[in-house]
Amino acid sequence: MTQTEHARRITLPSGLNSLTTLGVALRDYLAPLGVGESWIYPLDLALCEAATNIILHGYADRPEASFEVVFSRDGDAVSATLVDSGIAIPVDKIPPPDLDDALTLDQVMTGGRGLYLIYRCVDEVRYWQSEQGNHLMLTRRLPG
Repeated sequence: MTQTEHARRITLPSGLNSLTTLGVALRDYLAPLGVGESWIYPLDLALCEAATNIILHGYADRPEASFEVVFSRDGDAVSATLVDSGIAIPVDKIPPPDLDDALTLDQVMTGGRGLYLIYRCVDEVRYWQSEQGNHLMLTRRLPG
């Protein structure tokens, strides 16, 4: 793996109004790369879904809390890593890394639809916990 390039870190309050700020920050970070909106949109959708999960589920009883997002580029890919100190994602809600295209609608509708959507919008999803909190890294390879 190459050295991570041009990381940008932002801290956002735990409120749905932060989603607009998050989308603007993503586009500002990506602007120098010259990627089009059709490439940005899936990453934005996954990022906003992940942030919504933090706000509504991770911090359900802590509206004063905040979360961090770190944008970075590593070679031919861009990542957005969300870091929060809320309730962790339940292990049974994390889809397997080799998510099968043949999942039925009933399987998707029983819960975890947001995580399913996240996995479909980006090339790689990593989740881990550390002393700093919960980390969810969403990575999308650059076109070309």
